Amino acid sequence: MIKKSNNKLSFVFKKTNELNDQQIGQINNLFNLTFKQQLTEPRDKEQFKFKYSKNFMNYSFHSLMINENQEIVGCYNVIPYEFIFYSKRKIFGQSVDTTIHDDYKGNIYNLKKLANLVYENLQKAGVSFVYGLANEKFYLVKKKILGWGDIGMLNYYVLPVNIKKFSKIFYFFNNLFFIFIKLLVKFRIKKKKEEYDFDISKIYNDNFHFSRYDKNHQVLKEKDYKIIFKEINHKKYDNAKIVYVIDVIPLSKINIELSVNKILKFVKNTDLIIYVGSLKKTPANLLKVPRFFLKKKQTTISGKILNTNEVENSIFDISKWNINLSNFDII
Repeated sequence: MIKKSNNKLSFVFKKTNELNDQQIGQINNLFNLTFKQQLTEPRDKEQFKFKYSKNFMNYSFHSLMINENQEIVGCYNVIPYEFIFYSKRKIFGQSVDTTIHDDYKGNIYNLKKLANLVYENLQKAGVSFVYGLANEKFYLVKKKILGWGDIGMLNYYVLPVNIKKFSKIFYFFNNLFFIFIKLLVKFRIKKKKEEYDFDISKIYNDNFHFSRYDKNHQVLKEKDYKIIFKEINHKKYDNAKIVYVIDVIPLSKINIELSVNKILKFVKNTDLIIYVGSLKKTPANLLKVPRFFLKKKQTTISGKILNTNEVENSIFDISKWNINLSNFDII
């Protein structure tokens, strides 16, 4: 059990491959304690290594806050990814799983030391920008304390197949609603390629794929496109089967539409299909969820420029981004 010490804390930077088993165990313990309400099971050592080592650099960046008993009481982590930024290759970092033990929270200077130590080493490694999708509390901390700026909000695009699972008031209208959706799709889908044009996009290759996806993700390959998705049974909604479309490659309006139709045929007893991203045109067979249903702070992507010679302020415009759930570690 960690006991608070009033003595001076130490701050140490480590790459993933420089962490020993004891340190990984302590980081995991802190993570499992912090996010116990969101986790279905505790994270173990192998899951830690998969998350932080399986990227194109073979390591991630970690700053550790350590008390006098050599216990890790804070951790700030960034995973590197390759991006295209206006036709040039850049390295961006995703900030994930920042944790500070409850007994050591409240000191903004300690948090700034923890974050700045990572930022300093990211710059040395050629990482020019960090981004993330933080929870509501840490979103505000990043903005006010760490100097992050908003990139923009993610949108939810949905196909409700079985809406009675989500609200009893729809029970008698379920079949009529789905007929309406089918008719809407029939008349809205056009067999032509309407490409989305983005200036900022992750580089999708084998390195990215095997660093981001595990056995819980499914892949469907068609002649002209690839779908990556994940099925989740949601206990809150009568064990409804929700299919999250994580990514469609290459991303275009027609490819998303074809992907949704393919999933409907491939995944049995689907209740809801969801695509999360920021699209210039809504796919014909999906409905865009109105903003007032979404919590702004929990769907806002933010970031921080680390090298102004490499990245300009237009990066804070979400319309420039090809961004979806593939860019984050939440599904």
